[in-house]
Formats: sequence, C-alpha cells, structure tokens
Amino acid sequence: MSTSTTPTTAPQPPPCGDYKTECAPSRAVVNENAKNKKKNKKGDKEPRYKPDHISPPPKNAAEAREWNRMATRMDGFHSYFRATFQQMWEMSDKFEKAGFSLREFMEFCEEFERHLSMHHGIEERHVFPILAKKLPEFGEEHPEEHEEIHKGIDRLTAYIKKVKSKPSDYSPEEFKRVLASFGPILMYHLDEEVKTLGGDNLRRYYTLEEVRRLPM
Repeated sequence: MSTSTTPTTAPQPPPCGDYKTECAPSRAVVNENAKNKKKNKKGDKEPRYKPDHISPPPKNAAEAREWNRMATRMDGFHSYFRATFQQMWEMSDKFEKAGFSLREFMEFCEEFERHLSMHHGIEERHVFPILAKKLPEFGEEHPEEHEEIHKGIDRLTAYIKKVKSKPSDYSPEEFKRVLASFGPILMYHLDEEVKTLGGDNLRRYYTLEEVRRLPM
C-alpha cells in the first residue's frame, strides 16, 4: 500500500499594512539592540555633558530664526527624505501608472539611497562630532539611529541589485517589507534630529553667538 505525501510550502509572511501603520515613527529596534549591547558591554560610559546655563529666550523674530536656523535647514533636507520614502512605498505596485519602467523605478529608489547615504556621511564626519561635545543626543541616540538606518539601506541596496539583475524577482509586497524593516526608525530619526536642533533645546547648551558659529 503506497502513501502519498502532500508537499509542504514555507509559510508566507503576512501582507504589509498601509504606509502609516508599517512606517509609523518608532525607536523600538534601537532600544532593543541597545539593551543587548549593554548586557555585553563592560565599564562605565563617559558622563554626559550637563548644561550649566540656559540662554534667555529670543528677543524678537529675527533672533528666533537664528536659534532655529539649524532645525529649519535640517527639516528642509528631511522633508525630501520623508516624501520620497513614502513615494517609493506608494509606487511599489503602480510605478507603471506613473510612467516608470521597473528599471527606472529601481533607479529612482537608488537615487534616494545615494542621497540618504551621502547626507548621513556628511553629518557623521562634519556635524555630529562638533554637536556631540554639548548635545548628548549627537553622541549616542542619533548615531545609534544612523546605525540601524544603514542596515536598512543595505537591505534596500541588495534588493534593488537583485531586481535589476533579475526583474522577474520583483515583488511589490517584498519591496514593501524591505522598506518597512527600517521605515519606523528612519521616520523617527528624521523627526527627532530636527527637534534636537530646535532653538528651545539649543538654549540649554549654547549662547546665541555660539549657535551662529555652528556648522550647517
């Protein structure tokens, strides 16, 4: 008596939800990894810089703009990344309706990846080291967020390379899962970095004259 067996297939991951659900700002992935690092790390960390003064509020609108100069400029860069990331998500299954071929859509995503990587590279080399001397977020929190975002960028780069090599491998659902793997931490970082550079926060660490000399 012969018995037949039904071939088993690997369970498929659930479909992605909508953009607002899957990419809602969250630092959860960084917090979890930070816990694991602390378990394996010995020794005490360097003490954080503690402000010894708070600068007075701006006297007028012109001073307020000076205090918020860095936040305003950073938000300009970040607005591009927010909008383009959402556009990538929304075009994943209808890029042809927008007039793109699959290859053109992948090249559009590559351009986003290049711009984000260049932006982070400039920050890490020229901005973070200076700001970290007084602003604790630039010595720990924001670099940790960059680290997780870079992992997501690497996943996106690998997926684009795979699809350009073999277009039939493209799946809108799989592409969205790649974006969702780092969308929450990216959106969180884009918001929080601007808040850190806001005038109300800077007044806890700098004088207005010092802020005028900061790079950006």
